[in-house]
Amino acid sequence: MSLTLVTAPDNEPLTVQQAKDHLRLDTDDDDALLLDLITASRVWIEGQTHRALITQTWDYGIDGGYSYRKGIPYIDLPLNPVASVTSISYVSGASPNPTLSSSSYTVAARTHGSYIVPAYNSTWPTPLAVPDAVVVRFVAGEASCPKPLERAVAMLVTHLYENREPVNTGQGQVIVEVPYSIEAMISPYRAGI
Repeated sequence: MSLTLVTAPDNEPLTVQQAKDHLRLDTDDDDALLLDLITASRVWIEGQTHRALITQTWDYGIDGGYSYRKGIPYIDLPLNPVASVTSISYVSGASPNPTLSSSSYTVAARTHGSYIVPAYNSTWPTPLAVPDAVVVRFVAGEASCPKPLERAVAMLVTHLYENREPVNTGQGQVIVEVPYSIEAMISPYRAGI
């Protein structure tokens, strides 16, 4: 399975000025660093929650084809919330790869656990059993980041700015410890809750 970013978010959940205000910084010397830390914080939180904080477009490749529940093909989407599904293409041996008609599938867009199933009285063709046999292009995220997650981004930016060196555990692991308060703030947004 593969997940490839097609279109990055147009903005971040936090501006550099908001990060500077949170850090109580009056200088512009670290603006580039702060922008990098904002992006890194957003990406880390998205990875922890399987949630896109800001609208972005992804290609999700599924190896070998669809999964099945009770004999019905379905596709679990790896990021939420799903705003729309742009296309579903599959490898059939024809060139170019055909796409499913949007009338042949139904998107169950959920806060957690969005998925796609065939529309009523529709069947899906069987793709070849190859890597990325089915590719779903979809848009995930919202126009604006939920306030608690925006606050978590600000807190993580502050933590990373003030603790620039990773911790060496002495066992070959180098980690950056994340404060429990950030973990607690993002916990309700984790997939599966």
